[in-house]
Amino acid sequence: MMKLKLSAIIILFLAITACSKHYVKQSEDSLSFYYNGKDADKVLFYSDMNDFNGKKFKKSGEYWIYTLNKPADLNEIKFFYKVNGKVYIPECEMKIKDDFGGKLCILEF
Repeated sequence: MMKLKLSAIIILFLAITACSKHYVKQSEDSLSFYYNGKDADKVLFYSDMNDFNGKKFKKSGEYWIYTLNKPADLNEIKFFYKVNGKVYIPECEMKIKDDFGGKLCILEF
C-alpha cells in the first residue's frame, strides 16, 4: 500500500512538472528555481532578496536552475525572470503589482 501511494505521488509530481515551465524546490536552507524553456539562451532571476539585480540561472539538461540560500528572517520573496531579455512572470499562487506597472510572483515559505 505504501509503495502504491509513493508511486502515485511520484507520477503526479512528474505530470505537474512536465507540463510546467517553472517550479520551485524548497529545502530547509535553500530555494531552487527551475525554468524549462527550450528556446532560452539566457535566463536571469530577479528578486527583492538581491535588490532586483539579475542573477544567472545555470543550464542543466533541459532545465535552467537558480539556487539561493533561504533567508532566516524572511518568510516570502517577490521575484520574476528574464528569458532572452524579456520579462517572464511564471505561474504562481500569488502575484502583486510592481512600481512599474508589471507584476511580481510572491513565494511564501
